Formats: sequence, structure tokens, C-alpha cells
Amino acid sequence: MKTALVTGSTGFLGSALCEALQSRGWSVVGLSRGNQGASAKRPSSHLSFDLGATGERLDLPHGIDLVFHLAAKAHAVAEVSSDGADYERINLEGTRQVVRAAVEAGAGGIVYVSSVKVFGENQQRSDRPLHEADEPIPDTPYGVTKLAAETVVLGSSALAHRVVIRPSLVYGPGVKGNLARMWAAVGRGRFPLLPETHRLRSIVHRDDLCAALIRAGEMSRAHGRIYHLTDGKPLSARGMLNSMRSAQGLRSARWAVPMVALRAAARAGDTVGRMRGRRFPIDSAVLGKLVGPAWFCSERITTELGWKPERNFLEAVGDLGKPAVIEVT
Repeated sequence: MKTALVTGSTGFLGSALCEALQSRGWSVVGLSRGNQGASAKRPSSHLSFDLGATGERLDLPHGIDLVFHLAAKAHAVAEVSSDGADYERINLEGTRQVVRAAVEAGAGGIVYVSSVKVFGENQQRSDRPLHEADEPIPDTPYGVTKLAAETVVLGSSALAHRVVIRPSLVYGPGVKGNLARMWAAVGRGRFPLLPETHRLRSIVHRDDLCAALIRAGEMSRAHGRIYHLTDGKPLSARGMLNSMRSAQGLRSARWAVPMVALRAAARAGDTVGRMRGRRFPIDSAVLGKLVGPAWFCSERITTELGWKPERNFLEAVGDLGKPAVIEVT
């Protein structure tokens, strides 16, 4: 039986990956900041360690075949430059800790979950999706540290198998963050009826991401490669909104708030943010991320590894309203 270590094992993605690995016959060691708790199916064993803690040293047990490094400080819409120290400590230095510990424990390889946010907002295009061959130019502390961590992982020659996965926007049962807030606001009738911009956004279901991570870890041809992950069926923000409305028994929106009004509200948010020294929930940056393009191509992993998504947002959007599965053992 092979053994995998999963960092961030109690999180939205980590708990699902632990269960997926176990269902495929892997023994799983979970690693997270706190106790294992009762999230999903429990790993075979669990380690408590805070990758953001300074002065602490991570030591891993021998016998680990593959490390799945998921733990990170997540991207936030209201991210500001002053957050940079936290991102660097957790996302970059934490990754160095994991790689060093994996090498010292004799692990066979590592699969690192990065992000398409390494391309930032200024690189997004409406005329074509971004490919792995496009040069990433991050413009946020999150993107900068995720890209730097990719270099750490791929440059760790002492590990025989090294892969980077860049998921697009991930959703599924128990998701938190912006998608969860959007789903709740749509259900309450409090989400603005966005106009159709025809700017496409890529998305991927958590279960398909888990399958891709395992495939990338098991297939030798994935070594040294970077892969984008999407369901291959991008939607505009308006399309996502109407999908959520339909899944909650609401009619598709027949009208929309004009872009001129949304931009005016965003500019007002910019002013309020400057006055109080803290970003307002709606400002120009938030609006750009909401209605702008975030379109990526995942043909490489399909061609090279044979991975294919089994779900798309139009069919599985209802999973946003489902709680995470809790199995107490």
C-alpha cells in the first residue's frame, strides 16, 4: 500500500482528497494546523503543524511515497499589499518547509496545488484562454508567492517526481469564500443582476480536481510539468449568476444593472476605501474580478495524462448549496 501525505488535510479540498486517495487504496497521513476533527473520512494518521509559525521545524515520518501540498493562505478579494508578509510566510516559506521535510524523510515526490492567480488580473484576455506556456506575471501577494513556491517545488531535484497543478475557480459541497457568499446572496435576492460581458471565466469541480491530483501523482510522465485545471466549459459572470438562480428555483434574470452604474458604485467604493484606509467591499478591483475574464485552457493535462472532467458548472452548480459531507469514525 502506498502512503500519501496531504497538507491542509482538514480543508475544503484536503478532506475530499484524503477520502479520494483512501478509496483508491492509499494510506493517508493528514497534516493541518489543528486537530483532525471529523471532516470527511479521517486520514489513517494525522500530524498537527502550523506552516505559518516562525521558528518551528516540520519533520515528517519516513515511508511517505508522495506529498500533496495543498495548505496555503487563500486568495482574498480584498487582498492588500500589507498582507504580503503573511502570504510569504505561509505560501512560500511554508512550501520550503514541506519540500525540505519531504526530502529528509525520503519521500518519492510532491504534487503542488498552485493557482491560476499567478497570471494576475492584468494578463486576463477575452480573445483566448491562457495556456501553461504563457508567461505568468502575478500582481498580488498571493499570486507572487504561489508562483515563487512553484519554482521551489519544481527545483527540488532531490525529489524524483514533481508536479504543479493550477486549478481555476474550485467549487463543490461545503465550499466557502466568494462563491458561497454569491450563492447565498442570489438565494436571498440580494446579488446584483450583472450584465452580459461575454468575458469567460473557467471553473472546476473539487472532485474532478482531486482525480487530477491523484493522476498527476501516479503518472511518471507528469514529472516536471505544470497543468491548468478547468471543466472546459467556461461561463461569463452573467452565465454563472443565471445558473445559480436556476438551481435555486429562480427565473433567469431578464434585465441587468448597467455597467455604468456598477462602475459608479465601484468608484464610490474606491473613495470610501481611501478615506478609511481599508478597502470597501465593492471597489474597482472587486468589480474587475467579478465581471472580467479569467479564462484558461486545460488541454495539456487531457492530452498528456488522459484526465477528463466529469462535471461542469451548469450541471453541478447545485453542489454549492450542499454541506460538506461529515463522516465521524
